[in-house]
Amino acid sequence: MAHASQHTRLINKFIGLCKDTDDWPNTLWNLKYRVELIEQDVSLGSAERVTPDVVAVSSKYLHIIVAECKSGSNINRQQDDKYDQIESSCFRNVGVYDHNRLSHVVCYVDNKSNHASLEPYTKFPFITFDQDVIVGTGDFKNPETTNELQKHIPLTNVREPTIFYPFAHDDDDRFVVQHVLTGLVGYLTRKQKSPIKIQDDAAVEKILKLIHPFYNQISTKYRQKLKERIKKIIKITLANNKKFSDQISKI
Repeated sequence: MAHASQHTRLINKFIGLCKDTDDWPNTLWNLKYRVELIEQDVSLGSAERVTPDVVAVSSKYLHIIVAECKSGSNINRQQDDKYDQIESSCFRNVGVYDHNRLSHVVCYVDNKSNHASLEPYTKFPFITFDQDVIVGTGDFKNPETTNELQKHIPLTNVREPTIFYPFAHDDDDRFVVQHVLTGLVGYLTRKQKSPIKIQDDAAVEKILKLIHPFYNQISTKYRQKLKERIKKIIKITLANNKKFSDQISKI
């Protein structure tokens, strides 16, 4: 059975910390962090840009966590240098009541299995997921955030989140198709105001919104990549499953 990539899993785990759920720690939710941007370019005030995986903003502390999820064993030095150029003023588009008081921190999100190969090569803090605990290391540039993340947050009797960022545009087809079929069924069972053309951009976008809860926070560039991926999978599914294709044509 195909599974999500480690990178997709890390994004889900981090987003889960910013959600009010019973089956995953909601440490960042309690500090009023909410996910605002996913895979969005951040301009560094020059021609340079960097694209963090997730940006979460605390309205209470006027503090931003710029999260880069690392499933591999290397820190990209050029990327790390770009992150060092980020200033809080780069986030004028986030929804807070006083942009002048914004502060931020860049952090890496990783697994315990690859943490030792990453930590020596950056000055940024880490949120590290082990099998039974979450460990924050380093200064998160906000005392309350640092204090909460540096506690060993237990992962006992919890379930790893999978629904917040269910798949990325480059995840395995065999994994993505499960979600696409769920979205197709949900879309096709809704009343349609016009004839259904499930490979049109408008239809694909509706399908994505059904299965990707944070679709609106994803950058336009990555939304388009998701759309193209979904179109490809729908086309293959219909070509390889005549019964399913015939059922759709009768709706």
